[in-house]
Amino acid sequence: MLQLYSNIKRLRKLNNMSQQELAEAVGYKGKSMIAQVENGKVDLSASMISKFAEVFHVTELQLMGLDDSPTSKAGIDYLVETINGNPEAKEFIELYQQAGPDLRRAVVNTLKAALHKP
Repeated sequence: MLQLYSNIKRLRKLNNMSQQELAEAVGYKGKSMIAQVENGKVDLSASMISKFAEVFHVTELQLMGLDDSPTSKAGIDYLVETINGNPEAKEFIELYQQAGPDLRRAVVNTLKAALHKP
């Protein structure tokens, strides 16, 4: 389960969200709860894991680090590793971070569709 907590922190930072913004997105009152989650001090219920996954546009299994599918490997870990030293990837992520939620969702859906093409 430690992967779950580190993935939440990594995805929050990748999405350029503050702990307060993430807290509000999943229904917590304040950022201190997110700090506890990211430090692994809170046992998350299945419904809370689903809320975090929805906010980050990943599956629950991907968020927990349990999904071995190519989509998962091309997701969180691959994206984080690829960004380092890749100016085009960094530029794309910066633009993504500045986009509103509707545009982010459209980008994620487009990428998912592209990954699932035969």
